[in-house]
Amino acid sequence: MTLPLLRLFAVAIALTLPGAYPAGAAEPLSDWMEELGTAAEALDRGEDARAEVAAIRAAEALRSGQAHGSALLVRGVAARNLGLAGEAASALRAALPLLPDRLRPFALLHLAGALSSSGHPGLAAAAIAQAGGASALEPEPLALAESQALLAAGLAEPAARAAEPGAERGNPAFELALADALRALGAPRAESLYRRLFVERAGEAEGEAAARAVAGAATLPERLGRAERLVATARPAGALAELEATSGLSEGGPARALLLRAEALLQLGRPAEAEALGRELAARPDAGPDAPAAEWVLARAAARQGRLEEASLRYGRVAALRPTVAGLPPAQQADLADDAAFLEAWLWYEAGHFQEAARRLGRFVARHPTAKRTSDARWFEAWSLVRLAPDAAARQALASLAASERGALRAAALYWGGRIATSAAKAGALYEAAVREAPDGWYGLLASTRLAEMGRPAPPAPPLPAGAPVRPPGESRLAALLGLAGDLFGAGLRADALSLLAHASATSPSPKSAAAVAELAAFAGDAEVPFRIARDLLPPTRQSERWYYPDAYPHTLLPAAEALGVDPLLVLAVMRRESSFRADVRSGAAARGLLQLREETALRLAEVFGVAEADLSDPKANLLLGVAYLGLLGSRFSPGPLLLAAYNAGPARASSWVEGRPSRPLDEWVEEIPYRETRQYVRAVTADWARYRRLRALPPPPIDPSAPVRLSGPGVAF
Repeated sequence: MTLPLLRLFAVAIALTLPGAYPAGAAEPLSDWMEELGTAAEALDRGEDARAEVAAIRAAEALRSGQAHGSALLVRGVAARNLGLAGEAASALRAALPLLPDRLRPFALLHLAGALSSSGHPGLAAAAIAQAGGASALEPEPLALAESQALLAAGLAEPAARAAEPGAERGNPAFELALADALRALGAPRAESLYRRLFVERAGEAEGEAAARAVAGAATLPERLGRAERLVATARPAGALAELEATSGLSEGGPARALLLRAEALLQLGRPAEAEALGRELAARPDAGPDAPAAEWVLARAAARQGRLEEASLRYGRVAALRPTVAGLPPAQQADLADDAAFLEAWLWYEAGHFQEAARRLGRFVARHPTAKRTSDARWFEAWSLVRLAPDAAARQALASLAASERGALRAAALYWGGRIATSAAKAGALYEAAVREAPDGWYGLLASTRLAEMGRPAPPAPPLPAGAPVRPPGESRLAALLGLAGDLFGAGLRADALSLLAHASATSPSPKSAAAVAELAAFAGDAEVPFRIARDLLPPTRQSERWYYPDAYPHTLLPAAEALGVDPLLVLAVMRRESSFRADVRSGAAARGLLQLREETALRLAEVFGVAEADLSDPKANLLLGVAYLGLLGSRFSPGPLLLAAYNAGPARASSWVEGRPSRPLDEWVEEIPYRETRQYVRAVTADWARYRRLRALPPPPIDPSAPVRLSGPGVAF
């Protein structure tokens, strides 16, 4: 948020108390406004020491009334952030009687945090309970905080009562809080809650806390259930550790343990070891319902080791057997038979046997006309024909695909139809159709470039409607929430304000109300809340487009990108795809933060740049490391698709794809990226990058579909 904006909020606070200041107080009022604005801005930027000093000066400028209370509130929050719990509690207590009713609950919550940190959990619980009367506050987080504070104060029975309603709704945080309280009371129910969390929330904070409570007392079925959950959420190292924790699981143990161990090893890229376990599982007479799943393990292991015919044969068996595979997420299990039948054919394409691939993929389409992978199969069938020879059969396959599909797949068929057209006129017409189908997509971008090379203008993107002007909402409750959010922003309590706006967006009764929430959040410099509102609640308009493609963290991003030679709009496109601008997001693969960095990558970057290990949940630290990583990758991979492939799949894999297909045109190279996820990632992020640039009246990214793919030089390999 800009300093003028914060000062505007400060003025608004001052003007809510007409006549509160004596006639000769103009200069103290000016000093108060200046210092409070500085304090709020510093607090918003995480400069807590600077915020505290400015807040002290603001409090000294006006020593009474709401103005004094506002300064004390900012001082208390800054002191709490600095770890000065006693000083924070003192300032917040003094602020409470001076603040308006709408701000008092938030001051109470910060006071509760300070009291808890300073060793007064009972007083903290009382402050939380007092804050709970405010309708603007979400009741569940308050109840959880109250339960935890009561338990810390030794009041286990009221702590259990506070946690019970949330636990009955199945909230795992409340279930853990209830289990902790019941354990303090000596109630047997605590153990059953811990054991359920131990299994069902494996890998999550509540599951790990329950694991400490269960300790070595977990039963074999619980260990296996926990390992299955860890495999299903792509945490293979944790699954292996869980299986090792029970003796006898690796040799002669339950068949389920062999299966889960094999799946974890496959996730870790150790197919030979997984294959040995799969063969052992298939040979065991006591494998029971897990025996058919061995075929799934063996098919994947054979494919990973390049044994094409065996892998294809085994995937065909999986399609026929339809096994239930422990550790597969429910959605993947539901599609297992169709996916296996698709892979039985697609492996031939991946291996470059295009004639056989086209035959098998065509057979899959005929036998599975409504499967989720049917459109993919039709595309790879057509692309296999293109790779065989850009002849009449390939052109017919692409034309058929363009006639039956919509969106990106139709745009792909049109673009490649243009690439193998028999005349410039036909090519131009197909490129124009691709642009009209997906003007802001990957294929629209490629087709526009091809048209420019032909000296033909690309069809303009259809204009978006302007969108209705954002006006203050008519609903009195929402209007009050927005007013309160403005007050919180003005006091520098950005996290509180954004939490309030996020809650308001989730309960907004109409798009107009949602737009008002987005406008205020964007005005305050936030990206995540407006993006989510535009994505989930608003129709596409010129108004919502600026929220859908926001500028995020410009004070950190712009100087870092400039210093490292990275286009900041490319960073925004990556951030949009990776985290949807959420600083606290964590993937199943343990990547964290705005740019989804893994801990090991962050450690290597910290070594390279000689900086201390960073907290990846901190937006500034995550951005700085992520931009540095993109800069390092850019020295080895040209900006754009190659760099994005390296960011998503790792530079070692990306460089092997370049070296394995040297000097292939860029558009063909992207089409043949072996990983489906990476192919889609490269296309989507490049398209978003182009959209960001167009919205800022900049030329498209320098993407030349004809350019031969090659590495820029040696560089980062992690």
